[in-house]
Amino acid sequence: MANTQRRLAALLLLAALLAACAAGVPSDPSPPPSAVGAGASGNGPDTTEQETAGDAATEPGASAEAEQGPAAPPAGGPSGDLPSADLPAQADGPTPADTPPAPLPDLPEGEPSRLVVHGDRSCAMVALTYDAGSGADGAEAILDVLRKHGVTATFFLTGRWAEQFPDLARRIADEGHEVGNHTYSHPDLTTLPDEEVLQQIADGEEAIRLATGLDPRPLFREPYGAFSDHERRLVRQAGYSYSIYWEVDTLDWTFPGVEATTERILRAQAGSIVLMHLNVADSAAASDAAIGELRARGYEIVPVSRLLQCTTEAEAAQPETGGN
Repeated sequence: MANTQRRLAALLLLAALLAACAAGVPSDPSPPPSAVGAGASGNGPDTTEQETAGDAATEPGASAEAEQGPAAPPAGGPSGDLPSADLPAQADGPTPADTPPAPLPDLPEGEPSRLVVHGDRSCAMVALTYDAGSGADGAEAILDVLRKHGVTATFFLTGRWAEQFPDLARRIADEGHEVGNHTYSHPDLTTLPDEEVLQQIADGEEAIRLATGLDPRPLFREPYGAFSDHERRLVRQAGYSYSIYWEVDTLDWTFPGVEATTERILRAQAGSIVLMHLNVADSAAASDAAIGELRARGYEIVPVSRLLQCTTEAEAAQPETGGN
């Protein structure tokens, strides 16, 4: 009789346990809606599950966004589409500070600096350059435009300008742009004796280094675009292998207006070097309008050194010709 009662009690206990399991919590519960996208697991959410239409808290990343602000849009705009009108255009590659220019090959001593008017036509690139010789009326706006588009440009600074506008010179460097030497006080070097040419280059270099922390070598731009074979030998003697001229002159220093300056920038083709000036406010709006169109045409906007690298690579890839 006692054994029968014990069996009956055991059966009743087993039945109670089975009933409790049937009504209990699942063994692998999904995270609560507030945890989806908030990194609760440390591995990121599976966005195919636990999404509820119309409930912002269940959208991936919504909880984290509420605390930390909106997440940065992916490159190219939301969902990988073209950037929307109210978002800054994204760079084609890393931001300027991510990829410092690689060193360029130096020319042998005794030779003139290499005069560069444009890069190789196989390079689908355009280099925007800005000269700083006198004022700075457009400098802040130009830098804002380049930052908006994620573009790195090349700035040819005079030493005197760097001394007059040290904050702007430092911003140029801090935002990842490239600098070249434009002499100290912007004279026509072809009219000066050798020692004055060398002094202009050395003084300009020193002032640029002090203001930006950057070495402007090996890029040099002659004031007024005035050069000679002898002058370029002095430039090379001073440590500069490349005299950077230009293919597209916007003539912005004549203040033709935004539309005319934009039209001239858009004359650029593969390998072009474009000339503008930091003392022209309209060059900011013209750059803003032109950058998107140049990209739409398939051109990458690069600093001069990157264009020279591409040109060097293209020249090296050319088949050798000549004797056996």
